[in-house]
Amino acid sequence: MKEFGKCSVLAVSAFCFLSWLSPLKAYATTVTMDFTGVGGANSGGVYTYPYDFSINGGSPVPLMCVSYLQEIYQSTPNETWTATITSIGTPAGFSATQEEEDAYLDSVILTSGASAQTISDAQWAAWEVGDPALIGNLPGGLDVAGILTEYDAAENFVAVNTLANDASFYAGYQLYVPVADSELPIGDGLPQTFIGPAPEPLLEPVPEPSSLVLLGSGLLAAAGALYRRKRRIA
Repeated sequence: MKEFGKCSVLAVSAFCFLSWLSPLKAYATTVTMDFTGVGGANSGGVYTYPYDFSINGGSPVPLMCVSYLQEIYQSTPNETWTATITSIGTPAGFSATQEEEDAYLDSVILTSGASAQTISDAQWAAWEVGDPALIGNLPGGLDVAGILTEYDAAENFVAVNTLANDASFYAGYQLYVPVADSELPIGDGLPQTFIGPAPEPLLEPVPEPSSLVLLGSGLLAAAGALYRRKRRIA
């Protein structure tokens, strides 16, 4: 029995060590989004970046909206919902390329000295990324040439900076994807998806549960098999 105990300790120790190093880690944090308001920028009859949120009760942070077709409302109390934080390149209702383009456009908005017009163009380009048909139905008064310039720049950037050779850039951004039926007040429909720089406290990766359970089970099974083999030899 002592031998089995040693095997079990070794298996559990190996499991913990591999979990710490594991490439199976994934960004799968669920947070509460509290919509505190908009920054006041308006273009084409709708608000554009920034949208301010308190995340898990923290100080408001500005995020960029990347889904044009949904809507959110500032009401009393503030509209809130649950969102899943995902890293760029993971399934979130967009293709990996769309997410990468949105990350680039968010970086344009965050560039020091970016003009209000550039920010507006980048915001509309991000909406076009999620809804390509939007370009043919843009509200009047918008700088269509500027929007197309930002959209093309995002495509060109992603063509060169893929996840394979510039993962560090995309790792600096994360998506806040709404969880269906979590919105309060109820009845406004699915909220929008947002993107923003990854705050360190929320970027901490967590092990992907099912894969690690499978890994742990395999290690314990191996410990049991080793113990039985030793007993037969003895």
